[in-house]
Amino acid sequence: MTAYLRFELRRLIRDPRVIVFTVVLPVLIYFISTGSAGAADRIGSVQVAAYLMVSMAAYGALVGVMSVGIGVANERATGWLRQLRISPVTPGQVVAVKALLASIMAIPSVAAVGVIAATRNGVELSAPQWVALVGLLWLGSLPFAALGLALGFSMPPNLIQPASMLGVFGLAFLGGLFVPVEAMPAALAKIATWLPSNRYAELGWSVAGDKAPPLGGVAILVGWAVVFGGLAALMYRRSAAQK
Repeated sequence: MTAYLRFELRRLIRDPRVIVFTVVLPVLIYFISTGSAGAADRIGSVQVAAYLMVSMAAYGALVGVMSVGIGVANERATGWLRQLRISPVTPGQVVAVKALLASIMAIPSVAAVGVIAATRNGVELSAPQWVALVGLLWLGSLPFAALGLALGFSMPPNLIQPASMLGVFGLAFLGGLFVPVEAMPAALAKIATWLPSNRYAELGWSVAGDKAPPLGGVAILVGWAVVFGGLAALMYRRSAAQK
């Protein structure tokens, strides 16, 4: 298990392409969206600049962690998954290791947008708040890593990238990362509160507002993690068994 973890970590480090999309794009959107925001402007109890910081950091994190499916789809095409199938590594371990390492891709986005927010927009959080923000948005990204794996285990290489990007955009839009839930129509706002993307960003919004994340939201996010994790394990078993 340890050897497999080291192997996957080396593969992650050797593929820097995703960093560009998880860092550059969220930072650019943040620059544009906060251009006219005043220091006194707020969404709920959170300063607009801090609220958008969390939203764009969460969006970049989704792009990064769900991109794990692209590599997995290529592994299926080369037959690597069939080799894993006959190894001592169990399906649960494969999903856990890949999801854990994919979740690391959430950290660059959070760090980059956070630095810009602090230096350009004057977002001020205490040291414990910054630590909590990075830690929660890292751990909270695990359900999306599992979803990316499920897509990669079930889709061909030529379809996985557009499917992943559409999934990210849909989750981000419907989850209130581009448009605050408070500004959504009532029906969409209700849907948003049940989506993992909204509850994921809520972790960061709570920290920015100096509050503890709501337990109900955490429970919803954990529930999605269980669903996506089980789906990823099931898709792995099916794909590894294919000839």
